[in-house]
Amino acid sequence: MALNPPFKKPSEDSSSLKDNPINEYEFLQAINLFTSQRNKLGMSLEELSNKTKISRNVLIAIENGLGKNLPEKTYLISMLKSLEHKLNLE
Repeated sequence: MALNPPFKKPSEDSSSLKDNPINEYEFLQAINLFTSQRNKLGMSLEELSNKTKISRNVLIAIENGLGKNLPEKTYLISMLKSLEHKLNLE
């Protein structure tokens, strides 16, 4: 199952990202999907961090919806794609 980050629709270009606020409900759905799939695979945050090269603190921020602790959107999109691949959500 492919995951479309809630702040980037497949047809939009990156210049419109700042014009469209994140839909909080969709963001929470994505967070729940990552968390439940990670738990389903029996993967700890440390293991996922090692496999994706994403810091444990950023993974914690993603799973807890702590937007203020997340990196810039450009980096976050790349990280979410990596998580999607490692969690078999493609």
